[in-house]
Amino acid sequence: MEVKHFSHEHPLCHAEVKEEDGFICSGCELGLSGSAYKCTFSDCDFLLHDSCFKLAPLIQHKSHPQHPLTLLPTPPYDVFGFTCEACLYFGHAFVYHCAACQFNLHVGCASLSETVKRDDHEHPLVLSFSAYIGEDKIFICDVCHGEVPESCWVYYCQGCDYGTHLDCITTEANPEEKEEEQEERDEEEGTEYSVAEVESRLKLLQLQMQLAQQNAQSIIDAGRMLSRLAG
Repeated sequence: MEVKHFSHEHPLCHAEVKEEDGFICSGCELGLSGSAYKCTFSDCDFLLHDSCFKLAPLIQHKSHPQHPLTLLPTPPYDVFGFTCEACLYFGHAFVYHCAACQFNLHVGCASLSETVKRDDHEHPLVLSFSAYIGEDKIFICDVCHGEVPESCWVYYCQGCDYGTHLDCITTEANPEEKEEEQEERDEEEGTEYSVAEVESRLKLLQLQMQLAQQNAQSIIDAGRMLSRLAG
């Protein structure tokens, strides 16, 4: 069954897309797998997630309460794209846009959950529309330890002063730090092993020296005995 979408000139049809095919959604610009809509023209690579196909044409978002945001199929200003107010990354496809304020959101950022629970933190993290935490203070992501610009959205637990970048929310905490700690442990274990090995070699050397001394003494004693017999 063919359907039309306002963002594309050709009719679309439903399709099941495999992750290994490496397709990118023409709406959100993210990897695509599972239920999707594709262009019926064989020489056109237009594809949409099922969820992107069903995006609302107009939304009211808490980050911009003064005006509704309109779904546009292409960047509103030029072919070079737009900057998302949430993550500060560029976008080149679908955008929720406020013409009066020149406010823009990736469709993915506009759909972010208001709260997220991480396994490594006891409280839910709340979506905050700013990383500002006070004068002369810098928001540092507790996952990647990178600095977060004040205008960037974050997930934050105010009670614990714990927060993350938007794209760090599903990342395992401190992967580099864990690797460094593991390397340090490995080095320490290696040092202990080396000391034990040296001690073992010293003991073996001492034993070999004792045996050599005993052999030398035996040779001397044998020589003396032969001298007496000869005399």
